Formats: sequence, C-alpha cells, structure tokens
Amino acid sequence: MDAVVRPITLADVEGFRAAVSAVIAERRWLASLRPFSLLRTAEFVAGNLEAGNPQFVADAAGQIVGWCDVRRETIDSYAHTGILGMGVLEAWRGRGLGLRLIRTTLDAARAAGFEKIELSVYATNPRARALYEKVGFVLEGTRVRGRKDGDRYDDIHMMGLILAP
Repeated sequence: MDAVVRPITLADVEGFRAAVSAVIAERRWLASLRPFSLLRTAEFVAGNLEAGNPQFVADAAGQIVGWCDVRRETIDSYAHTGILGMGVLEAWRGRGLGLRLIRTTLDAARAAGFEKIELSVYATNPRARALYEKVGFVLEGTRVRGRKDGDRYDDIHMMGLILAP
C-alpha cells in the first residue's frame, strides 16, 4: 500500500497528532520530548491553514503516516522565510515518502511566495540531512551541543534553501 501526499485539513488533527506523538516518542528526531495536546495541535493546524502556510500529510488509507510543513516567520523583517518541519512514521521510512512530502511542500512554499526555507537537523540524523541536501538545502551553521535529553547531547545543523533571488 502506498500513501497519498495531500494538503492537511482540520479533520486530520487527531491523526496528525498521533503521527507527531509517535515520532516524538522515539526521542531522537524532533526537538519536543513530550507530545502536544490535541488543542495545541488543532491550533497549529488551524493557524497554518489560516495563514496559507504549506502543510501536507501522507495518508495511508486514512492513517497519517507522515507530514511536512513550512511556517512563515512572524517577525516582519524575517517574513520572507519559513521554517520547515517534517516527520515520517518509522514503518514508512526508506520508501521515498519523505522526498515526496518535502518536494510537494517546497513547491507549495514557492507558489506561496516564500524566498527562503530554513530547518534544523540533528548531527545524529545523517539520513535526514542527506534528504535535505538532495532537494538543495545547504549547511549554514552548527549549534554545538544544542540539544540535550537527559545526559545525551546532540549538535544541531542549521540548513537553508534559497527559493527566490
């Protein structure tokens, strides 16, 4: 079975929350260490829809198995940029779904007038970094020991992609 990449809707909030929570539970890939409440998740999705921020999900027969979104910066002088976030459930990794999600989301970001997309990725996640480089992101800097979970540290690679001159 394959997943369909499509724009998120408010009807997807619970499934989206479940997918994000599953990736958070791995405690390796996302900055958050605790799942978001249903209300906070609904506010995030509704805010993206209202602002016209690109947000897509991978839907496998009604189950959300991945997502990718770009949130526009809210500070006026940074509003030409967006921050990319994404994740794919473990059972769906390695199938090209992340590439489909990010390409779809970047195309929508271009159409929405974003000029630059930024993201951060942990040094211990070379697979994700390779995906980002494949679509054109470049390393802009590293926050050494930028993430801490218990007694474990991780460097954070900051990456950027220029969409418009």
